[in-house]
Amino acid sequence: MSNPEMKGARILRFHTSDKVFHSINAICWYALVITGAIVYFGHWMGDISDETANLMMVWHLWLGALFTLNFVGYVLFAPERFAVTLKNLLEWDKNTIMWFRNFGGYPRRFFKIPFGPVEVPPQGRYNGGQKMSYLIFLAAVVYLIASGWLLWLGAPLLGKTVFYWLFITHVWGSFIVTAMVTCAHIPLALLSMEHFKGIWRIGSGDISYEAAEHHAPTWVKRDVVKVVEK
Repeated sequence: MSNPEMKGARILRFHTSDKVFHSINAICWYALVITGAIVYFGHWMGDISDETANLMMVWHLWLGALFTLNFVGYVLFAPERFAVTLKNLLEWDKNTIMWFRNFGGYPRRFFKIPFGPVEVPPQGRYNGGQKMSYLIFLAAVVYLIASGWLLWLGAPLLGKTVFYWLFITHVWGSFIVTAMVTCAHIPLALLSMEHFKGIWRIGSGDISYEAAEHHAPTWVKRDVVKVVEK
């Protein structure tokens, strides 16, 4: 139930460490996909020179190093934030499962498809779809970091078969997850401009109380720990 006393309040949704990690991760991700795609598809089709391919590969390696440092830094220097995020993603209750009965009402809202019940069960910090997709994204980050370093530094020890399948899953796994991010995560994030601005703008990662209550009423009721007055 809405709290009239909270009207106009600002809720701290994204801490500084969350914002820094997310921003660097997102920028590096797409830069890595672009440089990797140029090398993979361009070289495969014979449309780029060896010099260009080598240059893109050098950029890919440096970006991969930054991508790795960003994730490791988040885990080591903001362990409490990483732990809170992981806890929320792994916390699946009845309402989390029930979210998938109508996929948060999005099919009905945007495509006029009467899929599942009209009512969306109250969600926590992340809804069911976010929990599933973010766990996939997190697993992808870990796998791409590990496989990337193995492909670069451990190639002589892997053997041809292991190297081949590690390379294929590294390349196509990144493309599949990129498609998920581009076609689902980003469009849905833009639907809640309060959250989008909160995670991307320079400064405080707060959102309005109304936006927080609308998207995550269970989180607001149970877990909100800081309110910044407007």
